[in-house]
Amino acid sequence: MNAIKELITEHEAVRMTLKILNRITGEIEKTANISHPKHLEQLFEFFSVFVDKCHHGKEEVLLFPALEAVGISREGGPIGVMLNEHQQGRDLVVKMKRALSQYLNKDAGSAQKLKGSADAYIALLNHHIDKENNVLFPMAIKHLSENKLAELKKGFDKIETDKIGTGKHEEFHRMLDILEGVYLKDS
Repeated sequence: MNAIKELITEHEAVRMTLKILNRITGEIEKTANISHPKHLEQLFEFFSVFVDKCHHGKEEVLLFPALEAVGISREGGPIGVMLNEHQQGRDLVVKMKRALSQYLNKDAGSAQKLKGSADAYIALLNHHIDKENNVLFPMAIKHLSENKLAELKKGFDKIETDKIGTGKHEEFHRMLDILEGVYLKDS
C-alpha cells in the first residue's frame, strides 16, 4: 500500500468513528443523557491519538512538507486550509472532553454542549476528508514521484510506531469493531 492509499484507508476508519459519534449524539438529543460515557472516552482517545497524533502527524510532518517542496502552497493554499482544520478538530476534541467531564460532575446542560461540539466535529472532519480525498491527495499523486511516495510510506510506518506504539493501531480497530456492533449493527 502506498502512502496516499494508507491515508485514504485511515479516513475510512475515521468516518466509521464519526458515524458512531453521530449515533451517540442522536441518543443525547433524544434523552439529554449520556448513557455510555466510556464509549465516548474511547472515541476521544481515538480522535486524539489515531486521528491527530498519527494520521495528522503523517500529513503535517511528512506529506505537507513534501507537497510544499514541489510547489504546492501552504499560505493561501490547500495545505494551509488543512492545517487550520486540523487545529479546529483539536479544539473541538478538547471541548468534547471538557463537556463529558462536566457531565460526569453533574453539570446541567453539559450533554448538550458535548452534542454541539460533536456535531461540529463530525461536520468538520467529513468535509475535511472529502477535500483531502478529492483535492489534496490527487495533487500528491500527480506531483510526487513513486520514490517519494515510497519514502513517505516508510516515514508513515515510523510515525505510527513512534506516535501510537506497536499494537495500538490493532487495538483501535478491535475497539471500533465493538463500537460498530453496538451503534451501527442496524445500518
